[in-house]
Amino acid sequence: MARRDLIGIGGSAGGLPALLNLLDSFEPEEPASLFVVLHRRNEAGHLLDILRRRSPIEVIEPEDGCPIRHGCLHLAPPDTHMLVGDGHVHLRGGPKENNFRPAIDPLFRSLAVFGQSRTTAVILSGYLDDGAAGCRAVLSTGGRVIVQDPNDATSPGMPRAAISAAGEPELIEKAGAIGQALSSLVAQEAGSGQEASDAIKLEIMIAGLEKASMSSEDRLGELSPYNCPDCNGVLWRIEDGPLSRFRCHTGHGYTQASLAERQDELLEQSMYDTLRSLREKARMMRDLAAKDDINRQTYLRRAADSDSDAANIERMILQRTARAS
Repeated sequence: MARRDLIGIGGSAGGLPALLNLLDSFEPEEPASLFVVLHRRNEAGHLLDILRRRSPIEVIEPEDGCPIRHGCLHLAPPDTHMLVGDGHVHLRGGPKENNFRPAIDPLFRSLAVFGQSRTTAVILSGYLDDGAAGCRAVLSTGGRVIVQDPNDATSPGMPRAAISAAGEPELIEKAGAIGQALSSLVAQEAGSGQEASDAIKLEIMIAGLEKASMSSEDRLGELSPYNCPDCNGVLWRIEDGPLSRFRCHTGHGYTQASLAERQDELLEQSMYDTLRSLREKARMMRDLAAKDDINRQTYLRRAADSDSDAANIERMILQRTARAS
């Protein structure tokens, strides 16, 4: 009898405390394999030690191609997408999704393809909406979705997005209660599943840089008026139920919210670059004025113009900061 023995867990801001609460109450009635993606910095190597101290089951950072281990928590290494294959784990340094690597959506899609009804996808606290599209993929192949109660989450964005995308999750509860529920769910019969769509399979290959091309994206959606903020390539729009998503031909993937977030980041960076350039130009003009009596006034006027432009950019930066606070 196939059991619900494959559990994918995703979290971001506030996700680690939620995951620890989940693990504190997780006492599986049957062995299960857990796959965890937490958005984290590359240097956050202490995360593995923290989980090993708190987890009731073994915790590993898998190597590419390693067999899936029952009774084990597989933690996605930093800066690497973790995908589940047929009985083993794939690690891929493919393009970021939703501004993260590892991202939750690629893991969930791979579980949808290879786990089908054996899969339970769990979304914990986090900002924006990584994992929401992956939840839809899991549901489409017969898996189930469980979401941390937004009122229990430090950052309720990801739980709310998952609830909206899933429509009717199997369970919406506090993190500790999710651990208790999973303890018994892993012993339940999986039931019938169904094969994943070609689109889901294609997006898994794109995440691993196996099938990223313009013809790939033509099969997923329609051309949009936007460019990829990371590589400047054209973006294809993918309508996925209540979600609008985007991909470029090199594989970068975004939800509408994460695309807007990335555009904001790059706009701010551009404004600071412009401010730096204007200040450098004003300084250069004054240096030239000090050495050229004939053109001194021209250089000083150009320096004053640069100072004025820099002051305008400074005001714009301060206004953006004030609106964001």
